[in-house]
Amino acid sequence: MRKIGKYLLSVLPLLVMLMIQVVFSLGISVRYILMYGVEEGGVLYMENVSGVLALIHGINLLIMGFWYYLLAIHRKKKAGASLAGLFDWKCIGYIVMLGFGAQLLISLLMGAWQLLSPEMMAEYNEMMEESGIAQISILSILSTVIFAPVGEELVFRGLTLEYLKRAGARFWVANVVQALFFGIAHMNLIQGSYAFLLGLLCGYVVLKYDSIAAGIALHLIFNAYGTFVTPVLNLLFGGADAEWSVLSNIIYYVVCIVLGGILFVCGLRFVKKDLKTKAAE
Repeated sequence: MRKIGKYLLSVLPLLVMLMIQVVFSLGISVRYILMYGVEEGGVLYMENVSGVLALIHGINLLIMGFWYYLLAIHRKKKAGASLAGLFDWKCIGYIVMLGFGAQLLISLLMGAWQLLSPEMMAEYNEMMEESGIAQISILSILSTVIFAPVGEELVFRGLTLEYLKRAGARFWVANVVQALFFGIAHMNLIQGSYAFLLGLLCGYVVLKYDSIAAGIALHLIFNAYGTFVTPVLNLLFGGADAEWSVLSNIIYYVVCIVLGGILFVCGLRFVKKDLKTKAAE
């Protein structure tokens, strides 16, 4: 029963994170409505959605950071264990390769979604536009590139993994469960599908390096690529001419397969080699 209880505790960070999002987004929207009325308040809320998201992600980061400190960091300090584990900034290049490779390969998944369900993809793109994530601004960068990845790593690769490890979950069981929770947290099938894959990758480096810093670095790089590089690629390969559009899409997906595969495989091999070298020291 005690072991089952620890497994159930692993769901708690996800539930708390969702509660933070609902309570604060609802509270802010009610404030706008009380101050400006239903119609104008709703419009102002949507116009300032980037700021709202940045605030919510910032609050989530602070709460989860304090929770993770009490659960894991404080315990490690008392035991005299290294907080960084096997991760150091010398291997950041491998993490960059993994992040860029993952983004390119996930572009293939998005292409598959477009072919299989264009209606669902259109809804997803509309949701991204309305959330302000697709627009580059100081607040959206702060929210998407810094607050969200750090806070989410604390929730899933920090708290959730910590509870699963204490429950005695095996490596891949713990990794799949936390990645599944990470996918569910996005509350959207398309976003949740690639979030699950990213969660597996982040969980892998966190568990292998025994350091949440590895997951934070990978998640930051992944989101930064999506924020800064993806819009540029969309401009380069999104020609208005129909024939060119088909050709450009073919070129784009070939590049994704080749370059993404090379970066991902090489990054993974370098990580394994780095871990093997550090284990032998």
